[in-house]
Amino acid sequence: AAQTDSPVLLSGETGTGKELFAQAIHNLSKRKKARYIAVNCAAIPENLLEGILFGTSRGAFTGALDKPGLFERAHGGTIFLDEINSMSQEMQPKLLRAIQEKKICRVGSHKEMRLNVKIISSLNKDIEQTFLSGEVRRDLLYRLSVVCIALPPLRERKGDIVLLSDHFLAKHSAIMHKNVSGISTEVMDLFEHHNWPGNVRELEHVIEGALNMIGRDRTLEKWHLNSNIDLEMQKPIPRATAVSLESSPSLQGRLYSGQPDDKANERSDQVGREGEGTEKQQILEALYDTDGNISDAAMLMGVSRKTLYRKLKSCNIVIPPQKTSTLDRREIVEKLYQYGGNVTHTAKALGISRQLLAYKLKKMKIERP
Repeated sequence: AAQTDSPVLLSGETGTGKELFAQAIHNLSKRKKARYIAVNCAAIPENLLEGILFGTSRGAFTGALDKPGLFERAHGGTIFLDEINSMSQEMQPKLLRAIQEKKICRVGSHKEMRLNVKIISSLNKDIEQTFLSGEVRRDLLYRLSVVCIALPPLRERKGDIVLLSDHFLAKHSAIMHKNVSGISTEVMDLFEHHNWPGNVRELEHVIEGALNMIGRDRTLEKWHLNSNIDLEMQKPIPRATAVSLESSPSLQGRLYSGQPDDKANERSDQVGREGEGTEKQQILEALYDTDGNISDAAMLMGVSRKTLYRKLKSCNIVIPPQKTSTLDRREIVEKLYQYGGNVTHTAKALGISRQLLAYKLKKMKIERP
């Protein structure tokens, strides 16, 4: 698609990265040193689109000046017409003529100019659906779709998440002048299990939002994620790994349910289901990891204290008196240096979860060697 001048048509849901793909095609083409211009056809008023694309000549209408259009400005390069299916039926034959004859005229002028651009266009829906609906003229669709590329939604190409995440992390770290070098495995696990209804655009916004929450940290962690984005709830927990209070004496020792014993037994049988059982399990594990500390548990879960208190009430969880943790800063630092800054090995040696250790490092402001 990049090595020829044939028109390319990209199709896919909104936010699947069509503009990113179009830019990549241009960057790999022989036109890469010339201009790349993207225009969102849906964002431009119908009565202005012709002048913006083809340009205007002085006197064409009140206040009109000689002004080149985007096709002229992209001469020798590439123009990307995003959401071509939003273009009016009146404008479509004018675009078709320009593509067929490889010539354009400014609005209000009869002087023809040679067209020398590679045209990439996009649809925000399936090409077959567009063909049948008649939103885009069939002859125009034939001209634009010499090369067709369908971009599946992000939920169907999970293998791209790592590459896209690294790209957006580098991009926004540079913009914000932050020295963030990577994303934790826990966050990547959340990303890979999320359905991404907003596709690539949603992924970029999640990473950009998280970078706004990072101070001097070098790794993007779970607690940097916006608490309004409930990524962890998208991750299914297999029935076989569900844990009830009855099957975990260590949890029983730290936390107890406000329900009578028989009710607690009934409820624990439902932990493997989606919904309340799964949510209760997550709360219990977070409180267990933090010795019942509400602030720490809320941070681990990525929610506010207020939200956690509400969840405790709805799940009938009562917290026993908080046990003071014997894990001090000196012990953490010694183990951290002993294992060369490896968080996973240090956490194992200290007998706590990797997630809790990462949180304690941040809270105690301990730098890894």
